[in-house]
Amino acid sequence: MARFILDVETEYDKNNKIITDIKKGCEIFADEYLSQQFNGGVISITCIDEHNTAQFHEQAHRNKLTTKQIRNFNQQASEQKG
Repeated sequence: MARFILDVETEYDKNNKIITDIKKGCEIFADEYLSQQFNGGVISITCIDEHNTAQFHEQAHRNKLTTKQIRNFNQQASEQKG
């Protein structure tokens, strides 16, 4: 199975609250587009960070996954298992 990193910029309101419904958008994208394009195969998208942490830098080498993001992915994968 191929894996990709998809960065989606988070928008905030004037009170610094997230206004972008990233999780819902990813679910719709996976369910309605990707599963159709890949003949109904297994598709999953995991949100590992809702904020703009460690991403959207002009120098590509600065757009690394943080330890927290990796831990979040591994934790979510473990929770889905059981």
